[in-house]
Amino acid sequence: MEINKFGRKKEVVATAKRQLLKALNCRDITAIESLIVEWQSILGSEKLTDLIVNEVMLECDSDSHSWFCQIFLGQAQYKQMEEKAQSNVFQILVSKGLEPGKDFSSGLDGMMIVGDRAKQILLTQVPPKHQALFETQLESSLVSDPVTTIEQQLGCAFFSNLTEIAIQQMQVLSNSQAAAYLGVLLAGLVSRHPQLQDADFPTRFIANTLQGLSQERAMLILNDPETNPQFDEMIIFGHLLAAMGDKEYHRLTEEEGGISLDQLKKLDLVWSGERRLSEMVAMMEKWHFRNR
Repeated sequence: MEINKFGRKKEVVATAKRQLLKALNCRDITAIESLIVEWQSILGSEKLTDLIVNEVMLECDSDSHSWFCQIFLGQAQYKQMEEKAQSNVFQILVSKGLEPGKDFSSGLDGMMIVGDRAKQILLTQVPPKHQALFETQLESSLVSDPVTTIEQQLGCAFFSNLTEIAIQQMQVLSNSQAAAYLGVLLAGLVSRHPQLQDADFPTRFIANTLQGLSQERAMLILNDPETNPQFDEMIIFGHLLAAMGDKEYHRLTEEEGGISLDQLKKLDLVWSGERRLSEMVAMMEKWHFRNR
């Protein structure tokens, strides 16, 4: 008799959880409020609160979780909770030896951008029985670093290589030339991959490029008054190709045969000017087809 009673109780709790989870994932405020009133009279306040906090909230998607907290806690309290959570995550990752700005960072929209190592560390902070679910939620609530994603697609340490090239350029260019070089280079990269802007990549790239310079010279480059920087794009193309490991990156001038169709295709993966390089590729392929 007691077993049947216990079984029925589990079924009741499971039903409450299923209904609440469905309403939460649909973000149906009316249904949620109605269900809370209904199940509070059946389960009691303490049991219902425990069910919502420790089961329903853990299994809903991250956007619904945020929505629920904002609705029932209020925007101000939710903001405080979010800031505290980000601070806790920051402390965890730093305590494990990860570097802010390298292994993880915050995007402009407040989302945390993390690499694979940071994800694994965060997973270890969760009880084993919840790790699979937490990993799924991590994928939707944390943003993969676009630098890592792009480098994986290219199959090379493109941005690391490009940073080293840019550092070398700072040694040979004047202050105004250096500012123009960085401005044109970054504008093309961000134009092709807007997610780099969201990840605050330009700031990180400039900081890494200028870190070896004297503070005085770095400030002169940063404060260059030119609002419409101009720089030879062929030089930049050569540097982009070199960063991708292209062996012919130095043979782009007309005298040496000019830029090839294959090189244009590579450049289109990382850079865009006033027109996408893919448009030039299409024009060249059409020209080659006509002249076969």
